[in-house]
Amino acid sequence: IALTDSSVERRRAAAEMIGWNTILTALKPRVIEEDADPTIGTLLEVDLPDAPKSRFLRVTCGTGRQFALPVPREMKTALEANSWTYDVPQIDIKKLEART
Repeated sequence: IALTDSSVERRRAAAEMIGWNTILTALKPRVIEEDADPTIGTLLEVDLPDAPKSRFLRVTCGTGRQFALPVPREMKTALEANSWTYDVPQIDIKKLEART
């Protein structure tokens, strides 16, 4: 239902409840770019119904939990996508002492 419901809003809510990381694992996304630092993450691309070439950033947080965040299709690297999620320049993201 998370990917096939006729309502985009219900699909979004179901995907967030299940977790994008779980959905992405099942869909076997293409790796676009992987940063050596798991907290920066891996940029992935997957074809979703009604949203081909959707991009996601899979990251590992400080607690060791892995999760995925939707990012714009224009993202080319994991660092660019991670910086976008914090709305900071790429050169500053690696200087962050704590991420929330």
